[in-house]
Amino acid sequence: MASAVLTYNKNNNNLSKNRIALKMMLYIGMASITMFFAVTTSALLVKKADGLNWAQFPLPNIFALSSLVAVLSSLAFYFSRRLYLQAKFKAFRAVLALSAIISIVFLFSQFMGFKALEAMGLPLTGNVSGSFIYFLAITHGVHIVVGVVVVFFMWWKSYRARLNNAFEAQGKLNPNRVVALELLTSYWHFVNGLWLYLFLFFYFIYQ
Repeated sequence: MASAVLTYNKNNNNLSKNRIALKMMLYIGMASITMFFAVTTSALLVKKADGLNWAQFPLPNIFALSSLVAVLSSLAFYFSRRLYLQAKFKAFRAVLALSAIISIVFLFSQFMGFKALEAMGLPLTGNVSGSFIYFLAITHGVHIVVGVVVVFFMWWKSYRARLNNAFEAQGKLNPNRVVALELLTSYWHFVNGLWLYLFLFFYFIYQ
């Protein structure tokens, strides 16, 4: 079934061009986000070397749990895409929704991490070393929220399309949805991988 869709995509010039254009836009966006976090974390290293108004403290354990949740979210999204390509549409919708729910759990764990920082005497506007964690985690969280909104929108569209006689209702893949899932999967893995980078960065810099 999936190979039939891929053949369709190759023969459909408009869809192929749109796919290439959207992938380029996504990659440029991800490169920009990467540069932002690279510059910001570099500034954090410089600030730490300066030594002024810098506090050393153990990273709250809840952030390690956040990392595990991020991995689970990526795995769920990976399997949701596989299920769609296997034309298992009902299972696809269920696992897609599960991925978004797991990401909401991730956001909640981040909030609990902020509460743990406050309990350690490091509020948002306190020591600069703690403030950097808030800033980077919140900025990253915004990208997760955007992804969750897009995932729920995709789930809603796929649910409405379950009776579409042109594709899903006939057991056929929708080429546009295949492309959308490809793009969203790349973004999902990127933002979750970005958190793993931030977690490791925080873990070692605050030791």
